[in-house]
Amino acid sequence: MSQIDHHPNSGPPRDTGPVGQLVATLEADPPVVVDELHTATLLERQGVTDQEARDTYGCEDVFALAGELFRRLPDRSALPVDETTERPPRRLVLLTHGLLYSVPGAVYPAVLVAIGGPALVRGMLLATTLGWIWGMGTSVAAYRLLGQGYPQTAARTWRRLSALGLVMAVADASLLAATGEGGAGLVVFVVLQMSFQLTSGILVFYRMEWRLAVIAVPAFTAGAAHLAHGYDTEHATPVLITAAGCCALAMGMAWWATVPTRQPRDRAQQAPVQSALFSVIPCIAYAVLSALFLLYNTVPFVTAPLDLALAMAPLVLGMGTVEWRTHRFNIRSVETVHRVRTSAEFHRRVWHLLLRELALCVTVLAVLGALLLTVLSAAGLLTPRGVLLVCAYLVLGGAYFLGFITVNHGHFREILAITAVVLVLNVVATRSLSQFFEPYGEVPIFLASCVALLALLLLALRLNLGDVHHYR
Repeated sequence: MSQIDHHPNSGPPRDTGPVGQLVATLEADPPVVVDELHTATLLERQGVTDQEARDTYGCEDVFALAGELFRRLPDRSALPVDETTERPPRRLVLLTHGLLYSVPGAVYPAVLVAIGGPALVRGMLLATTLGWIWGMGTSVAAYRLLGQGYPQTAARTWRRLSALGLVMAVADASLLAATGEGGAGLVVFVVLQMSFQLTSGILVFYRMEWRLAVIAVPAFTAGAAHLAHGYDTEHATPVLITAAGCCALAMGMAWWATVPTRQPRDRAQQAPVQSALFSVIPCIAYAVLSALFLLYNTVPFVTAPLDLALAMAPLVLGMGTVEWRTHRFNIRSVETVHRVRTSAEFHRRVWHLLLRELALCVTVLAVLGALLLTVLSAAGLLTPRGVLLVCAYLVLGGAYFLGFITVNHGHFREILAITAVVLVLNVVATRSLSQFFEPYGEVPIFLASCVALLALLLLALRLNLGDVHHYR
């Protein structure tokens, strides 16, 4: 392919060749492209493949075609660049997210004393599932609105959907209490648990994690002290009162953070709220499947011996690391795409980057797991079943990392299909095969399901990880 000797973006050359014809199709409404990466994204979205770039346009691949096309497109570099581009993530803050996730768990022993084991399990199942699903849907809608230039509408969306979620929690918990044990205590527990999940999402959204941490310290401290005293009834009430007060403070802080007048003005009067809400349906579906898979395999161990009940602790504490490495992958993959010359080279490098970040996530979780196992072993509480369960959660943490990447790339069809298949097979295998794995029961099945989930997500990412338009 001949090289055109002119300044990049100085104007389209008058060429009747295939590349010139491609430029001509874009001249009527030239796209906003600031570099070859954006041009490659444009080509990929139009369905241009490496094979077509070679056969039709005489270029080595889409990257080479993008470079040639970029040099020929009209100059639109004077357009302002968005100054709201996300800065590198706050490493320490992201790492503390795992500690925030563990706060409700510190209060569970006091709730167990107050409402009993069966009510605790049923309430936790309802509150965690509803909070997970509703919180994810609300946060995705708010992020979309904020990204489109509607910060005030995003704040109002947080308020309205969070309030609606708490109303749903009251109604569902009341129905649950009417059909079993727990009474009013069960309703209060579900509402407070869900309020903490929703307000945590709001404060993380507005980068107020440290304020949330300060608010949560009394509840965590009281819960840890109660656990150290051996679940005694006398110390349960102060823990519950402290936790309720912390939830109220967190709700007040979240309400203040979402005051619309505190936000910058929306770019237009009419915000696409309905479109934003509709777009979160795939995210909610993934949240439903993920919550069902986790809770189905976790709830049976809430009131189990200590090594089983604490097995998920490394995953909870390490979720901040999983978030951090997800952000690092996103940033470094964009940096990588600017340093390579061919799509094959980019695909190879970004795949190696993914495997490295995955290994780091699993390594951190494994270190946390080893510390837990060491403590349990020293206390004489460790069993082989507990070791297997910890390993299952470590693998699940790796699968969560891959899930975050897949969701960020928008491949919902793949992740929904994979998660649904693994969930169904897990349930069927647990119900029909657990008795053959005694004394380990369902734990080996859970471990195998986590391995299958991780392997299938790796396979799905292997097929599309190198698509340039994911890294705009």
